[in-house]
Amino acid sequence: MKKIRTAFLIIAALSLIAGRIFMPEEKIDEKRHLSEIAPGSSFSDKKGDPPRYQADSGSIAFNTYDLVPHIRGYAGPIRLLLALDYKGKITGIRILSHRETKNYVHYVEGPQYLKQFIGKGVNDPFRAGEDIEAVSRATVSVEALAETVRESTRKAASEVYGLRVEGAEGAKRADTGWVVYLSLFIPAYALYSVTRRPKRLLRSRDISLVLGIVIIGVYLATPFSILHVFNTTLLRLSSSLLLYVIAISTMLSIMFGGRFYCGWLCPFGALAEFIGRLPFRKWDIPVETDDRWRRLKYFLLILITAVALAGAPVEYVNYETYVTLFSFHGNTLTWLLVILMLVINIRVERFWCRYLCPVGALAGLFSRKDGGYTGRKDCPMSNKPSPHISECVRCNRCYKL
Repeated sequence: MKKIRTAFLIIAALSLIAGRIFMPEEKIDEKRHLSEIAPGSSFSDKKGDPPRYQADSGSIAFNTYDLVPHIRGYAGPIRLLLALDYKGKITGIRILSHRETKNYVHYVEGPQYLKQFIGKGVNDPFRAGEDIEAVSRATVSVEALAETVRESTRKAASEVYGLRVEGAEGAKRADTGWVVYLSLFIPAYALYSVTRRPKRLLRSRDISLVLGIVIIGVYLATPFSILHVFNTTLLRLSSSLLLYVIAISTMLSIMFGGRFYCGWLCPFGALAEFIGRLPFRKWDIPVETDDRWRRLKYFLLILITAVALAGAPVEYVNYETYVTLFSFHGNTLTWLLVILMLVINIRVERFWCRYLCPVGALAGLFSRKDGGYTGRKDCPMSNKPSPHISECVRCNRCYKL
């Protein structure tokens, strides 16, 4: 495992360096999109402060990032090309680029969603869920989009046209999801720590798994994803405190509790384990074959890390079943993968966690040794006796001093 961890770190570092040198951020041809947001208008070259394109009609067009670069969604800024007339009304809008997870924002990208901004004035409040349509499971992205439109148009109207901008109510709501998450994480980790010795509270793990499905999967719709690691490494900073709380708490738990997240909180792992408990005969997989296939997840982790950090869009490496399942969106192939990974647990316990999960691989690479986990027949991961700590999800059934 030490060799795999070293290889992972070296490849990640080299890929990050290569991406910065050979694949700089793609420049957007804004002029090409001017005709889309203002058909029939003729614009000057981009100039002025704030930077803008000036039309013969008196309207202007601008890249919102030039005016409000500090506003961020779940994975960085959402860049828009906006057209604004001299009365402070939005006459055209187009998304130029973003780094949000497409599973969550696919609807926001559509022209029908963006049309609702047309005709709104700079003094409109742009409240997500009221003035602007909310999108289930994409709250952070929608609020960032609304705030970007609101603040950029207000700044442009004030500085270019000299219009009076009133103190309309902001678009962003308080981020309380992190409180909900910690209300589950902290008790779960406390129970994990307590049940390493006395086993009388061990059934509480099932309660934690159920709450992981309900709270992390369904309510927050934010399972810990390898995409969080990639976006943070690439400095695609988020406006979501929930994301940082999930990422930091999970990484800390890996340092001190190995694959604790996998065994106590992961909503997809919980579903897989509950399905695996159904009274069906399991396939007998030889130990050598099982060991060989468990290495696959580490190979996949190294592969997608190299691709993502080298500069490819993160959606190119997104095969995580929990992202598809709990975003309620995916293509035919990703939904088939979700169904297969759940159904196969009837015959092979925690199939996804054992052989394919990139989060499980990452947690396994950095799990600290603990000789207390001796293994037993009812292991939810079907681990062999005295398993390598990288394959242990810390259910504590077999833990001995």
